[in-house]
Amino acid sequence: MAEQSKFTHPFPKLLFDDSHIQFKKYSKYIIDTDAGSDDAHAILIASYILKYIRTDAELIGITAVAGNAALENVIKNVYITTRIGHFGDNPPKIYKGCRTDTLRRFYRDNYFLEDGLGGQQQRLLTELGLQDKPLEYFHEKQHACDFIKDSVYKYGEDLCIICIGPMTNIYLTLQMYPDIVDKLGCLFAMGGTYMGVGNAANSVAEFNVQTDVEATAAVAMAKFKQKILLPFDVVLAYTLDKQNGKVIFENGANTKKSQFVESTFKAVSHDGNYILCDELAVMVALVPSLIIYSLQKNISIVSDGQARGQVIIDWLTLMRGNQKSIVSILTAFEWDSVIEIATKANLDQQ
Repeated sequence: MAEQSKFTHPFPKLLFDDSHIQFKKYSKYIIDTDAGSDDAHAILIASYILKYIRTDAELIGITAVAGNAALENVIKNVYITTRIGHFGDNPPKIYKGCRTDTLRRFYRDNYFLEDGLGGQQQRLLTELGLQDKPLEYFHEKQHACDFIKDSVYKYGEDLCIICIGPMTNIYLTLQMYPDIVDKLGCLFAMGGTYMGVGNAANSVAEFNVQTDVEATAAVAMAKFKQKILLPFDVVLAYTLDKQNGKVIFENGANTKKSQFVESTFKAVSHDGNYILCDELAVMVALVPSLIIYSLQKNISIVSDGQARGQVIIDWLTLMRGNQKSIVSILTAFEWDSVIEIATKANLDQQ
């Protein structure tokens, strides 16, 4: 691992007013994903954590939603990742979710090319001998929303759902089974912005939120027991230096996991800058001791106009009525430990 210099967070410390909070470790997890190479990398890291760090926890399933790629490609990308990762003979089952957003629009950004996996999906399926398999081979018959509902009912406060894609699956589940808000232990989401620095076309919204604004707004307002948000611009504040970025994404190691990560990110130009986005979300959700600082604030979602999709934080405690919802916003982390986990996950040969 490259030596990591002492990290100094660029945001004022006065914004980190709840450093004493200790977040709970859950025993059961679901990852809701629109995989995407970054999501795939996050799932690979999750498999490492569950095998070597959180042996007391279980990933009971992965639910797929359209976003970075079309739903069919998301499902195949997740399947490939679970076979390359550290899950061994017991990979988590995959559940097919929503192929459009709440307004029934089909959207994908093709950031990781059309297949969502940097153009590597067909090659990897061929290597696994699965290139001719129908889509049904890769996922369970049960719909993702029904699986989420059944899991919440079964595990209750022991379950955390980690959302690293658009909120469409969660929204639909909530509409059909609204009582899940009283049962679920934690809803963790990577998305939105903290200081208004986004990666959507309007510059202030983040991709996962803007892909389904209506779903995000409804889920954000729901009174879950615990809602945790990792904003996109907080991740940007932790942009990797070139040395550590190359160790994680371009290390040239002769392991399947390392080659998988390098090949699926190769088509994306980073200009020497690398971020751990969905990867960081999964790491801190599974290992909450990595969290140093957080904020407890009300938020709301802009639903129309030029700022559509922006997360508004109630800095002055002025929000009233039903248009606010308390959320734990993560802002700072044990960065050396994050780098160590990400590096070991890619290099492990088991």
